[in-house]
Amino acid sequence: MFYPTHFKKHKAIAPTLPAPYLNGQDRGVLRNIPYGLRDVGNVGCGPLALYNAMVYLGKKPDLPRILRYMELTSTFPFALFGTFPYSMGYCLRHFGVKNKMTWSRKKLAKAECGIIAFWTKRPIFGGGHFVFYARDEYGRYRCYNRYSNIDTPVTYDTLDELLKPWHLIVGYVIR
Repeated sequence: MFYPTHFKKHKAIAPTLPAPYLNGQDRGVLRNIPYGLRDVGNVGCGPLALYNAMVYLGKKPDLPRILRYMELTSTFPFALFGTFPYSMGYCLRHFGVKNKMTWSRKKLAKAECGIIAFWTKRPIFGGGHFVFYARDEYGRYRCYNRYSNIDTPVTYDTLDELLKPWHLIVGYVIR
C-alpha cells in the first residue's frame, strides 16, 4: 500500500539517525517512524536488518527509500505484522545485495554475515523478528537489532545462543 505522507516523514528523520548501524528499534528516533499502519518501533525490524546489511557491505543505505520500497512490496496486510519473511531476499536484491535463502542452520552458522527471520517465542503466535548478524574476527556472531529495547549489538559465541533450534523461519546468507 502507498503511504504518501510517510516518505516525507522518513526524509525528515533520516539526518538524525544514529550511525553507522541501527539497533533498538523501539528506542529514540527509530521508535515513531511510520511503517505501514504501524511504526518501526513495533514492526520495523525487516527494514533495519536490510539497512544494517548494506552498512556492513559498505553500501550507502537510504532508510527512507528502504522503508518506502518495503511498505510497497513486502508487507501484508499493511505492515500490521511487519515484513513478510520470504520477501527479504527480493528486497536485498533490489538494493544490490546478493543473497541465498536457506533453512539450513549449518549454512547460516558458516556464513560471514546474513539475515535471519525467527519466531521470538512460540512459533506463529509469539511474533517474529529479523536480525542482521556478522561474524567477528574471533568467529563470534555479532547481532544487530537483536532486542528492540537495546541500542547496541549483542554478541553470541554460537548461532544456537542467538536462535533456538525450532524458531528459525528463514535465513539469508549474504557472504
